[in-house]
Amino acid sequence: MTIHLVYPHENRISTPHAIGHELILGLRSQGYEVYPYDLYDCIPDDFQPREGDILLGHPRWETKSAFDNLVKRNGWKRIYMIHPFCPADLQSYAHLYPYSQLVDRFIAITGNYWKDGVKNTAFSEWAGNFFQLDLAVNLENFPRVKQKFNFSGKRKFLFIGNHPHYKNVGFLDRLAGCFPHVEFHRIGPISRHFKNLIQHGPHTLNSSFAIDLISQVDFHITMGNADANPTTILEAAAMGLVSVAPVGSGYYESDGVLNISGENLDEAIQTIQYLMSVDEAFLESKRVQMDALLKNRYSWSRFVEEVIVEINRPERINYKINSWYDKLRIYSTYFFTKKSPYRKVLKKILFPFKK
Repeated sequence: MTIHLVYPHENRISTPHAIGHELILGLRSQGYEVYPYDLYDCIPDDFQPREGDILLGHPRWETKSAFDNLVKRNGWKRIYMIHPFCPADLQSYAHLYPYSQLVDRFIAITGNYWKDGVKNTAFSEWAGNFFQLDLAVNLENFPRVKQKFNFSGKRKFLFIGNHPHYKNVGFLDRLAGCFPHVEFHRIGPISRHFKNLIQHGPHTLNSSFAIDLISQVDFHITMGNADANPTTILEAAAMGLVSVAPVGSGYYESDGVLNISGENLDEAIQTIQYLMSVDEAFLESKRVQMDALLKNRYSWSRFVEEVIVEINRPERINYKINSWYDKLRIYSTYFFTKKSPYRKVLKKILFPFKK
């Protein structure tokens, strides 16, 4: 079986490239012939799928992308969409709806929370119809560097990443401001100032700087309320930190994290106060729980195995949404959000005299 895979796939330790790279290695090891494409590769005009070929790909908002080009070619045996998915965040994922009408099945890289929570979003009719796929991490790339937790009252926090809307970093900055004597660090691009976070700029987690910092802090914290399932939770946990996140980041406490409110500041303050003083044995038990999950569930071997099972399911799923209200919410975002390739054209048509 030949699979045409559209996903970033350079040999890097972090996602999204790690996803494509591990899929290529895993699929080929199971006897599949894999043709990889980058997201914006040009496809020859005369390209046509061969009999039995499968398309497994990552759609983009831009119409001039590899998946957009390939999905419209006739002759595919089956077409699968694989993509992170937080159904509450239409600004990031509204573009998946038009593509869903062209595919056989949707493999959603997302957390358990959003598998359940989809019923409360504009994608509610997709409940039970997409395959929820956990992310994974290679433990060899993220060695255990945090050994012993700091004493009660001396514990420290670390946020890893950029600051798009779904990361809710502004809320984290407000929370940190309520604890002037507690260190809240941030690794990530300094394109915006957060006065209560100690910002260190961008560093890969296997850099000597990041390793030294992680060995000094206790908790990885992220505050997203509409985030599919950030890989940084798994990477930081592999290195020995306890991850703290709202359920809106995709993970329940049974998935290995400690939950915190990303909306109610008073509740979040209470959680931080608890974590600053909780017995070390509790934190160690949480780390043991996550270690087992990292070994048995959040592994690339399981990730690939589940993709293989899914691409061998013959049934096509209908992803049409019948609710006019939900479709209006999706399409209004799809056409008018900043990412939309149609936004400028539609604005000129609807508001011809507006400069």
